[in-house]
Amino acid sequence: MKNYKNILAAFLIVLSISSCKKQLDIDPKQNIDANVALNTTADVQNALTGAYTFLATGDLYGNNLVFIPDLYASDNYLTWRGSFTTYRNISSKTIVSDNADVRRTWVTAYSAINTANIVISALNVVGDANTKSVIEGKALFIRGIMHFELVRLYALPYDASGTNTNLGVPIITKAVKTIDNVTNSVARNTVAEVYAAVENDLKSAITKLSSVDDQYAAKAFLARVYLQEGKYALARDMANDIITNSPYHLITNSLEAPFRTKNSSEGIFEIKQNEQSNAGTSNDGLATFYASYQNATGGNVGRADALVNTTFYDSFEAGDKRQTEMIYDGTGARTGLFTKKWYSFYDNIPVCRITEQYLIRAECNFRLGTVVGATPASDINTLRARAGLADVVPTLNIILNEREKELDYEGFRLHDYKRTKRSIGTYAYDDPKLVFPIPDREINVNKALKQNPGY
Repeated sequence: MKNYKNILAAFLIVLSISSCKKQLDIDPKQNIDANVALNTTADVQNALTGAYTFLATGDLYGNNLVFIPDLYASDNYLTWRGSFTTYRNISSKTIVSDNADVRRTWVTAYSAINTANIVISALNVVGDANTKSVIEGKALFIRGIMHFELVRLYALPYDASGTNTNLGVPIITKAVKTIDNVTNSVARNTVAEVYAAVENDLKSAITKLSSVDDQYAAKAFLARVYLQEGKYALARDMANDIITNSPYHLITNSLEAPFRTKNSSEGIFEIKQNEQSNAGTSNDGLATFYASYQNATGGNVGRADALVNTTFYDSFEAGDKRQTEMIYDGTGARTGLFTKKWYSFYDNIPVCRITEQYLIRAECNFRLGTVVGATPASDINTLRARAGLADVVPTLNIILNEREKELDYEGFRLHDYKRTKRSIGTYAYDDPKLVFPIPDREINVNKALKQNPGY
């Protein structure tokens, strides 16, 4: 983990780290001027690949954006047994402002945003109109989802009944191309402003993307954003569109298949992992922390740092396959209970699954008293039937419980508890201790950034 002075200076890593040098084909002696690299369509497309590369790192969807929201809401859910102090402090809500995982997630998310902005700023070199539209759509998608992830972690939660004038995170739409562009006076936008920017980026991305898969990835995130905002009609309609019209569908004969099968029919948006390129096999990556078993040669797979809490395990209904098939007894570095979702270092990471859309549609239809696409009972019982359970007459609590069981350890718990205003252990949903600090290096260098309460 590297140290950076501030978010804008940190953006310059997109022009200096070795993996992106290869993609951007920048002279090792370059003077931090992106203009020398993005002169052709191929240059711009390679830069876009660099932006997606950031998403796959352990700083973002390769680990932290999936792992940390569950670790942060670990009470009666996830038990941390590892030696990493940064994660232990997140689990115990004793975070300090120089926490390295808080810092690296912030830095890399803004680096991905800046790469997207660099791509957008270079679109004039792309001659073909369709190619230009697709490249811009993908860049807007990255910028939108990164601002969304940042505001959910580093700001108080969006309140559907409030003004949301609390401080969010800086909205960055201008590319940092040279050292002369760096400024130390970037302030935080409000939570409302950030969510509006996220919506705008994702909606614009949908109109510009030509691939069905790309369009539905943006739609899946937009449905998630709408749900977080309590915009139930919009979330319901977006989820219904995805369920009804997209090529994605539930795998009815296997709960494990979406996590073992690359690009499965359930995986609307996946982070690719393989033996040559992955988030980590020893000190980073979801399987690194979650797995605990012996491989064919008797070696331990995983550090077994993150265990399924027994209270959560015992909360499953008898016969629920999500308990019996997706949670296993550890035989590797530690014994105990472990989720089978993050089992191999080289499996793709499904960030958005069609399963989530059934849950969104069910919850929103129930809250609104509507039956768009299907009844809440039909959607919930479709998922319950796959899990080997009998039909129920759903209430809101039943729907939320099904959501928790279906999406466990996929990074939803913290955000779901905040949006539904449920306490996490002894902490109220809007407790400042459930909000990350702005990394101290940002505060020290950029006096326009205000720190979150309690840090």
